[in-house]
Amino acid sequence: MNYREHVSRGDLHYEHTVKRSEGGLPIGNGRMGSLLWTSPSAVKMQLNRVDVYANDRSTNSFNQRHSDYGYACAFVDIDFVDYGEDVFQDGTVRQHLSLFDATAVISGNGIGLEAFAYDHSDVFAFKVEDRRESPQGINIKLKMLRPSEVATKNHTAVSKLIVHKDVMILKQEFREGGYYCSSAVAVGISNRDGIIRMNDELGGKAPVTDFRVNKVLGQPNETEMRLCMKPETGNFEIFLASSATFDENEDVVASAVNQLETARKAGYERLLQEHKVWWNEFWQKSYIRLSSDDGSAEFVEKHYTYYVYLMASNSRGGKYAPNFGGMLLSPRGDLRHWGTMQWWSNLRLYYNAVLATGHYELMQPYFDMYSGMYDSCAKAAEQQWGSKGIYIPETVWFNGVEELPEDIASELRELYLLLKPWEERSERFKQYAHNKHPHESRWNWKGHEAWDQGNLVYSDKGWGPFGSTSHMFWNIAGIAYHYWNYYEFTKDRTWLKERAYPMIKGAAEFLRNYPHMRLEDDGKYHMYNTISGEKYIGGKDTIQVMSALHGIMPVLLKAANILGEDQDMHPVWEEFYHNLAPLPRSDHPEAVFRSKENQEPVWVGAIGQVLDDRRDIATDPMRDFILCSLETASVNPDWFKTGLATLANQQDRLEGDWGRAATEMSSVATMLAGMGMADGFKQAVLAQLECVNADREYCYYADTGKIKYYDNRLTVREGVNAISAQRLGNMANGLQVALCQSQPGAPGREPVIHVFPAIPDGWDAAFSLWCHGGFKVTSEIRCGVIISLSIESTLGGICRLRNPWEEQQVSVKQGDRALKFLNGSLIEIETSAGESFNLFVTR
Repeated sequence: MNYREHVSRGDLHYEHTVKRSEGGLPIGNGRMGSLLWTSPSAVKMQLNRVDVYANDRSTNSFNQRHSDYGYACAFVDIDFVDYGEDVFQDGTVRQHLSLFDATAVISGNGIGLEAFAYDHSDVFAFKVEDRRESPQGINIKLKMLRPSEVATKNHTAVSKLIVHKDVMILKQEFREGGYYCSSAVAVGISNRDGIIRMNDELGGKAPVTDFRVNKVLGQPNETEMRLCMKPETGNFEIFLASSATFDENEDVVASAVNQLETARKAGYERLLQEHKVWWNEFWQKSYIRLSSDDGSAEFVEKHYTYYVYLMASNSRGGKYAPNFGGMLLSPRGDLRHWGTMQWWSNLRLYYNAVLATGHYELMQPYFDMYSGMYDSCAKAAEQQWGSKGIYIPETVWFNGVEELPEDIASELRELYLLLKPWEERSERFKQYAHNKHPHESRWNWKGHEAWDQGNLVYSDKGWGPFGSTSHMFWNIAGIAYHYWNYYEFTKDRTWLKERAYPMIKGAAEFLRNYPHMRLEDDGKYHMYNTISGEKYIGGKDTIQVMSALHGIMPVLLKAANILGEDQDMHPVWEEFYHNLAPLPRSDHPEAVFRSKENQEPVWVGAIGQVLDDRRDIATDPMRDFILCSLETASVNPDWFKTGLATLANQQDRLEGDWGRAATEMSSVATMLAGMGMADGFKQAVLAQLECVNADREYCYYADTGKIKYYDNRLTVREGVNAISAQRLGNMANGLQVALCQSQPGAPGREPVIHVFPAIPDGWDAAFSLWCHGGFKVTSEIRCGVIISLSIESTLGGICRLRNPWEEQQVSVKQGDRALKFLNGSLIEIETSAGESFNLFVTR
């Protein structure tokens, strides 16, 4: 494989300016990132960090939707024109993002610029060449994101511009009660003379208004500082360093300056060489290469490669996952639609496809974030629900859930468990809730807000304590299942014990002990009063929570057995699991959707009446816990049959066009690939990439200019300043499943590899992907014929493979040495760590 040639097929290349900043070139090192975009005279960026939050779970100052903010540290402009012709114009500008080297190159009239986000420290490095016959002064502008001092109720945001020798610095500080967060950005140059200018009374040489006690009144009125460079032809270098902290005693400015000086001392070329080495090695971990006569396969491939690049640029090395709407790429300040909290239903779409790439390091920020909030989530399970384990809200702050005063917790518990009428809320509870953010799941019963004579007033959503995500619990098990899948890929026993098992047990115990879990006369455990996918409000046995239970309980039992943990609980968990109510189906007399007589039953959203009167089928069992896929046919034929019937029902509704179901957040491509439906998979994945349903499913479509996707293949599906790659994550996961599946037929069972289970007709494909058990599978198919298949066992153990040549005899070779001949549908090979095998059909 020529990795450079292959990866470069996914590059971005523009021969025009972008008309919106959202279309810029993305660069990042996983902790910080930015788009690069052009104005006629400048290259512009907004430096964002994954660990900068203006507020956290304790805030009482942001009780209006979309008002909380974070991530952004500074605007930076590199302005090449004072008096003279613009340098970036359509027809002469060239913009290129090299995925293989992770470098951006922009050139215009007499100007060239190369940039990257350095991988070994938080530094952006730029090399600039001025080739103009009459060079002008170049100004680097470091700009605040808001006025220098902003007070929002109890919250303050203070920004300060600082001159340190020949370095420009912008420092931000956020405070509310005991919460503190600070960031700093330092800017310096090499190989060119420059002067720092700020247009306050003292020219930035000393603070002007530090004598004040009160914020805002008499605040500094300059929000920009410039590094003005001497007009010259030739090259020079720019370095931008950033840092952030939650510790008031840490010198965040010194941290940024030290990184800057280290980078300047090393120089641009040395940093670039080290940067390229890292990225070039990164790409050799895995790949997918596609081709077809109609070009559809190549179209999908370049988006897949780009997805892998984006994940490495946005999720690596930090302690927090990037926000689902905006990532590290927001270009329009630090306010964005949906604020700074995480919705797991959105965030999971970025991470579902990571493990098969073999880049396990990209999962760590996600795991660190959720593990970091474990204690607060354990307290929330007790306070809010009277349950055990951990309660992770669907919508949650980066550091978890606030601990409540005991009187509020007691009343909240009574209200949310329907033990106290909603109309009897105390004034104390109402006032406490009034100050809380309505996006947070705990307070999500709040409806639309409005200002009435200076007061912010809310309606509720009409379902009492139920909001869109208030009683949504599947995400708790979904997060834990990601931890389990990480173990399944790596077989890291230490990880299982220290990181995964507490999350798995915590999720399962919360659901098992939820007060509305009931053992009924039919001998089955039924779950009441939950929410599934922001619908089926207050339902019984809602599809998502039942899928979560059927997914997490066998995993808990298997993990406990592997570790020898909680032996006294095994009989309890076994009894509960084996007596769980079944997934809700349309043949139940009280199902929200009833199948007609002589029709195959399908999965449905819930049993019995629900508050929002939803009545529909449900495809959830084929999503996050993979309760139903091709391998399920061998383990649970009844579930597999129901899955096929559910998809057939959906296909009839769509009049055979799966593209109509392919929204940005839809996992339909993964479900179809998982069930071996190649034609439907192709329809869905192409429609998803083309955003054919944008006008009916994008949030705030009019506010974002009715743009389906930008030059850089990103969308603003979530709204203003909330750039999204969710559809790319969905596409990537679906594509991997179409080429190589390795999940078990049911959670907790042994994984089985399927090669090319849903390859569309007319597509040739080659891939190297990672599977459960640490097996790396490399294979190629041409004209419908598998021409090569090799498996590397990185960890040892039994490799289980569904015979891709059906019942034909398979020869297993190691190098030129034939080891054995195998027959039948299921092939099992005993392996040792480090061994590789080639498989051939025996002619």
